[in-house]
Amino acid sequence: MIFAFATDDKSLTAFASESEAIAYCEGADVHSGLWQFFGPAGEPLLPRFLEQVARWGPFIGQGRYQLHQGHGASLLELLPSVSSVEGPEGLQSFVDVARYLRGGSRGSALR
Repeated sequence: MIFAFATDDKSLTAFASESEAIAYCEGADVHSGLWQFFGPAGEPLLPRFLEQVARWGPFIGQGRYQLHQGHGASLLELLPSVSSVEGPEGLQSFVDVARYLRGGSRGSALR
C-alpha cells in the first residue's frame, strides 16, 4: 500500500502499489511538491527522478521517478490535517487509515 497526500487540497489517496501511485501522480506535479508519499506503515517516501521534468516553452515533459525511504513526519502525524480519504474498501475514512497504520487491518485492505 502506498499513500499519496495532495498538498493543495489536503486529500489522501491509498494505492495498492507503488506503480499505481506513480501512474496517478504525474511527475511534473510531484516535482512541484504537490504530492507527498507514504509507505504501508506510514513512513515518508521521497521521489527520486530517473528522468528529470523538462520544459519546452508551454510543454512539460513529465519525468520518471521512483519512491525511496525518506525522512520527516509520518502519515499518522499528518492525518489530522487530511481533508478527505479515497481508497479501496477498508481504507475510505480517517478511522480506516489510522487503524491500518497501527497494524489493525493490514491484512484486510488491498495490498
